[in-house]
Amino acid sequence: MNGKAREEGEKMELSKEYILSQYQELGLLNENENVRIVRNSINGRIAVKKYMNIEQTAIYAFLKSHRSDFIPQIYEYIEDGRQLIVIEEYIEGRNLEDILREQKLTIEESVCIVKRICRALYPLHMARPSIVCRDLKPENIMITLQNHVKIIDFDIARIVSPGKNRDTVVMGTEGFAAPEQFGRRQTDCRSDIYALGTILNYMILRKFPVEEIAGGQVGAVIHRCVFVNPDERFQNVEELERALETLYPSVVRKETDKPAGDKQPKWRRILPPGFRSGTPWKMLVAVIGYLLMFNLFLSMEIREEDVLLTGWRAWFQKILFLLSQLAEIGFLFNYMGCRDRVSLLNSKNLLLRVAGYVVLDFAFITIAALLWMFLEILI
Repeated sequence: MNGKAREEGEKMELSKEYILSQYQELGLLNENENVRIVRNSINGRIAVKKYMNIEQTAIYAFLKSHRSDFIPQIYEYIEDGRQLIVIEEYIEGRNLEDILREQKLTIEESVCIVKRICRALYPLHMARPSIVCRDLKPENIMITLQNHVKIIDFDIARIVSPGKNRDTVVMGTEGFAAPEQFGRRQTDCRSDIYALGTILNYMILRKFPVEEIAGGQVGAVIHRCVFVNPDERFQNVEELERALETLYPSVVRKETDKPAGDKQPKWRRILPPGFRSGTPWKMLVAVIGYLLMFNLFLSMEIREEDVLLTGWRAWFQKILFLLSQLAEIGFLFNYMGCRDRVSLLNSKNLLLRVAGYVVLDFAFITIAALLWMFLEILI
């Protein structure tokens, strides 16, 4: 019997090694040592590989077996000694915090996002026992390139334990976490409702409820979400969603609309930076900037060993220069989400971001030089 158990164990270890060997590591995601970008060598799919506490195994087992449009797909979860390795879907897009830095959402758009999060939480809260996210905040809410809403972080989620008075470990992000997450009592689904109220208020005012609560009827909904006593809050996400639908029935009719404040037609996405938003002053600044760039393009002199180049050779170098500058602008303003794909350009460290753009500029210049050398060899 022991020999059979040993054989089964060895098979399982080989299976784990085989699964992990399929994923080639490409680098850190947001400079987090525990989160890597990987590529599946079999199907070429880009994914995220995370190392976390093995206590989260049951959470990720649930997420894998209960797929949701609002949560990244879990491809694999593997227990490796005292840690858990999770391979999950890579979400292309921007987190809500970054979006809020650049644009103000309307109340209706904010409500629409919170309703989507309610839909994401419903199966978790309805599980038996319930699963609580505990770390809902704008940085953990992604708006994809297709304008879908996804919750991306369940690293401190927990399963509610009936009969416990309080959580064993204090966890959560100050400002968004409910008071009970800091040792007052056990967290449950109403803790996530507190976070939803805080997020809604934050989207509307860019302030926490303790600083100022939004006015009007939406403010009343937020106020009920953030009571210190969980018994006074909405008791489940269905109640919260119904309250929001009552206040904003138009949001119900627009369930398939874009939730992140982008009401523009899809063709606008391919417009150059400065024109995608349709904002007059931004377009004016963009026109001036592009005119200056093209004026420089037309008037610049290209010299090689102090000899002024003319004809097609000069035009080719000018075009290479123009393309490199347009590419730089594209990354700077995240054209078609290109900046989101380069982790160094999204670093929270300003010096690293600047270094990233310097490296990028050097790369464009190098590519232009190589193209010129290649053309010289051909001719």
